[in-house]
Amino acid sequence: MQKLVLLLVVLFSGEGVIRAQDVLSFRSLDDVLAYADSHSSTVKNATQQDILAKYQTLAAQLGKWNVQGRATLTLTDNTRLTTNFIPAEIFGGPAGTFQKVTFGQQYVSNLIVSPQIDIINPYSAAQVKLARTNEQLTATTNLLTKKNLYESLAGTYYNLLSYQWQIGVTRNSLANADTLVSILQDKQKEGIVRPQDVNTALANRLTLVNKVQQLISQQGQQISSLKILCDIDPDRSLVITGPQQPAVFDASLTATSDLLQRQTEWQKKRQEASLNANRKWYYPTVSLLGNLGWQQNTNNHFFDANKWLANNYVALRFSLPLLPDVGKIAAVQYDRINIQIAQNNWQHSVWQDTVNNRQLEQDYQTAYTSYQLMAQIERLQKDSYAKNLAIYKEGILSLTDLLVSFNAWLNSSLTTAAQVATSEYAKSRIAISNTLK
Repeated sequence: MQKLVLLLVVLFSGEGVIRAQDVLSFRSLDDVLAYADSHSSTVKNATQQDILAKYQTLAAQLGKWNVQGRATLTLTDNTRLTTNFIPAEIFGGPAGTFQKVTFGQQYVSNLIVSPQIDIINPYSAAQVKLARTNEQLTATTNLLTKKNLYESLAGTYYNLLSYQWQIGVTRNSLANADTLVSILQDKQKEGIVRPQDVNTALANRLTLVNKVQQLISQQGQQISSLKILCDIDPDRSLVITGPQQPAVFDASLTATSDLLQRQTEWQKKRQEASLNANRKWYYPTVSLLGNLGWQQNTNNHFFDANKWLANNYVALRFSLPLLPDVGKIAAVQYDRINIQIAQNNWQHSVWQDTVNNRQLEQDYQTAYTSYQLMAQIERLQKDSYAKNLAIYKEGILSLTDLLVSFNAWLNSSLTTAAQVATSEYAKSRIAISNTLK
């Protein structure tokens, strides 16, 4: 109790080596996934891709009308006006002769505003549907990316718990090994056992010490993996906790993921939208044009008091390509082939989703059953060791047989601890697949 109080004082005083704000605690897989949702670069990039796809759809919608507008101001200084020749008889001169004259004024200002909008543009309208389809495809693909991230996080999280439990099991076994060493050392002092037996017990203890060291190292590797997946500061400390044993088996839990078939379905729809757009490249386009103009002519200077003269018109333009576009013709053929490929992929993904879902359910059932069996084996091995230890103390059983029994109990305990994590991981994969829709 005093140690706990001292630890709390150190943490909140800010004088410890590890400050409270530098410790990140995960008490469940949901905590890990929630942290990844707000910090993982994978999730952040997927979000940006979704936003980008929405902007592309918006751009396609605006481009459907091809709204254009240009304002042009031209200031012309006619430093020397053009000389023209007109028949001289207009001015009373002889027929067949010409008189030199100049027309216009030195300073000419033109302001022209030219708006345009497409009233009918089948190709651009088809591009809107293509963009919307691509938006849905991007969202589904990002869900698959998120699903893979979640499964990696779940695997790493339960591996961490597994190593924690195995370290605890090994340390408990190490305490039992210490007890066994003490018993043998006492017997050696009494001259009952040989020094070789003590050495064997000590070697067994050192093996357990090494086992703990290896498990701690493997735990550290999993912590590094979790930090990479969640984009956690490498210098930040993690505290991982979780269930000590799996929950009661849920026989009604079924996997219902359909992300693969949804992805391939949107891929097919995207190819169909692309074909629809590429087939309309030669459709006629009807555009509404306008022209608003103002002109000033003067011999004084630009923008003097002379009146600006207005002119304007409205036009309807009908345009149709006459020569074939080889690239568009080829794109139509490519799209038809890609649609068939996408159809094949969709049919395959339907089967693949079904098989994957059944495999998830089978993995969960197998893992939980294995846990139950290993837990029973662990209890039997523990009972056998306790009885063998009592027999050994009576001098009936050899040390070698006792250590075999000891290690059998240890191995079964380690396997049980690992199987708890395996069972929970298998269950979490079903939950993840059912959640991401």
